[in-house]
Amino acid sequence: MPNIVVIGAGVSGLTCALLLAKQKGNSVTVVAKHMPGDYDIEYTSPWAGANVLPMALERDSRWERRTWPELRRLAAEVPEAGLHFQTARVLRRQKDVAAGNLQVALADGLFQLSPWYKELMDHFREIPTDQLPPGMHSGCEFTSVCINTAVYLPWLVGQCARLGVRFKRATLKHVSEAAAAAGGSSSGLKVDVVVNASGLLACRLGGVMDTKVYPVRGQIVVVRNEAEGIMPTSSGCEDGEDEIVYVMQRALGGGTVLGGTYMKGNWEPNPDPNTAMRIMKRAVEMHPELTGGKGVEGLDIIRHGVGLRPAREGGVRIEKEVIDGTWVVHNYGHAGWGYQGSYGCAERVVELVDEIVGKGKRTSKLWNKHTYLARGSPTATMADNPPPLHIRAVRLAFDVANGRHGLSKLIPPLLFLADALLCALVIWKVPYTEIDWVAYMEQVSQFVSGERDYTQIRGGTGPLVYPAAHVYIYTGLYYLTNEGKNILLAQQLFGGLYMVTLAVVMACYRKAKVPPYVFPMLILSKRLHSIFVLRCFNDCFATLFLWLAIFFLQRRAWLAGALMYTLGLGVKMSLLLVLPAVGVVLLLGAGFSTSLQLAAVMGLVQVLIAVPFLADNPWGYLGRAFELSRQFFFKWTVNWRFVGEDVFLSRWFSLVLLALHVAVLAVFITTRWLKPAQKSLPQVITPILFGRSPFTEQEQRATSRDVTPRFILTAILSANVIGLLFARSLHYQFYSYLAWSTPFLLWRSGVNPVFQYALWARQEWAWNVYPSTSVSSAVAVEVLATTVALVWWRTREGSEPTTGA
Repeated sequence: MPNIVVIGAGVSGLTCALLLAKQKGNSVTVVAKHMPGDYDIEYTSPWAGANVLPMALERDSRWERRTWPELRRLAAEVPEAGLHFQTARVLRRQKDVAAGNLQVALADGLFQLSPWYKELMDHFREIPTDQLPPGMHSGCEFTSVCINTAVYLPWLVGQCARLGVRFKRATLKHVSEAAAAAGGSSSGLKVDVVVNASGLLACRLGGVMDTKVYPVRGQIVVVRNEAEGIMPTSSGCEDGEDEIVYVMQRALGGGTVLGGTYMKGNWEPNPDPNTAMRIMKRAVEMHPELTGGKGVEGLDIIRHGVGLRPAREGGVRIEKEVIDGTWVVHNYGHAGWGYQGSYGCAERVVELVDEIVGKGKRTSKLWNKHTYLARGSPTATMADNPPPLHIRAVRLAFDVANGRHGLSKLIPPLLFLADALLCALVIWKVPYTEIDWVAYMEQVSQFVSGERDYTQIRGGTGPLVYPAAHVYIYTGLYYLTNEGKNILLAQQLFGGLYMVTLAVVMACYRKAKVPPYVFPMLILSKRLHSIFVLRCFNDCFATLFLWLAIFFLQRRAWLAGALMYTLGLGVKMSLLLVLPAVGVVLLLGAGFSTSLQLAAVMGLVQVLIAVPFLADNPWGYLGRAFELSRQFFFKWTVNWRFVGEDVFLSRWFSLVLLALHVAVLAVFITTRWLKPAQKSLPQVITPILFGRSPFTEQEQRATSRDVTPRFILTAILSANVIGLLFARSLHYQFYSYLAWSTPFLLWRSGVNPVFQYALWARQEWAWNVYPSTSVSSAVAVEVLATTVALVWWRTREGSEPTTGA
């Protein structure tokens, strides 16, 4: 059993101890002069803000890339850890951009005009010019976290203690004293490795005495005023290059931190009153909401503080060496990013420790949910001994698959090109299959001949049962394909339709920050290609409009999104399945008044496109185009064949499915989709019934911010899959609505990627069995139910997927 001693109980030391203790067989002891609960100028971690603002340049972003997924998980799933989500606002001054001086304040990449972290941080957006404060050139916002250090550090201690980590107080003069301080000599046990996480004290610790380590003095003011979920920071200020401006509100009532200073080489432990006044003045000027416009006088001060950030010339030191016959792994010199790089650096420490004790093969993967973090591109920040070639190859593959490498951006376009070739091959080599195309053309020919009564328009497969937009689209195809006779051209047009839809789907996935390893599932469906280029179903157009609606809604183009949705509904009423989610998205995102206007627009569009038919026989049009009581044939069903024909055709079965559909929708609406509103369903519905908005203006702004691209995609696709789960009969063409929904929802559920692909493969198999069987239909329903359950369960705390490929 390896015996490991960690020097230092700051965030770096405690995180190292935690990950080391998670490795089976390790015995870990933390030895430190200061422990959580202490406040001393030598002990940096309690004084930190602490929030996540990516500071590294892209080439050195490894540690922060690896740490962010775990901090995000803790904020979403572990409230007792003392983290919560906040919106980071990064502002770039005009004068700094003009001078090319965006890295003066912190010598980092935070203020770059096109920052690398825009692909890492959730909900990243550039701030429109008309929303910038005076004197600002540009800015961006993204979802970050703020940590209450007074809660988080003791929480780390508790997690370590739960895993058997021992804690010893001691003042060490030399690194070789760590073993004795941990009780090694008295117990007769040999200490195998010492982890040196001594921070600023590394410049004084015997055996290390690193002269490159120096303090960066940070002075702060902690106030009771709340920052309303916004953490602003600026690229500079007028008070000098060693003074900076930022605001961050700590979780769990920890107060709001106003900063600050960045004074290199300054050891002064006491707050300076003049500096404090400048800090407060800058904070309220940048974020006047702190005091409601009352200025500095409106601040309610809790305390003043000074912390010394442990910086190091040349950057963080993470390497191993032998000192006086004992292996030592160093982890210090983090300056101001100790928290936001803590798990990434600790992961590297674990790897180095395991190399020393002969377990390198075991820990090169670190699959444990809590220790396998997002791996950034491997860069040699210090003496970071490169792992073997095969390990680096595996890491590169994981980086590319999870979107953390430059090559990741190539995966979607390469897959798109591959699918274009596949579509061409299918059209060229696979015989066309006639199902509904001739019937569509027969119906359209009657429309072209002047018939406007829906009850009189029929084709070989029966009466016309689709809304007016379907008629107009296929009328266009009627003329383009020589009255439907040029089948090859029709297939080519549908191949183009498929590729356009795929491009929109991929854009929606990218907007929701779905990693590249999910994208192959978008192009591998045999049934989906068949629906588009071999059958030419009208569901293909409805699917395109559905994804165009999502595309525009994700970009907060509410009117365009509403128009695309209602046009899709005008093709086929299957899109009614997602109407509840679309309604919630518009209400929460656009507001009560705007959503009412958009609902009126959607209704008006339906009326306008149906005018020729409504003028002739309105009830005939409505009864056929939106018939909800249609009886389906058992022989064509894909989903409920396993219940038997008698049950399938029974009225009670359809009523049970309807009741379950309504119940599950209600559960999702009340427990998931209304989360951004932070109100119960009655609190939302009651004012609406009286014609009033359920939100104040401030509540509406806060709610709208949380209607993110990922939330929109999750809500609409989950509504779609819920509807398909409880539909009494699904025909093969309905897979067009499902095929591109399942990969996202399975990823969103956070299950292991292997399980994601396994479920997707089961679904694909079930939908390719023709005719369906009891087994295939049962599998189809099983995957739908599993997907719905996983999405609901995984999003119970608003969490994000953390498992990677």
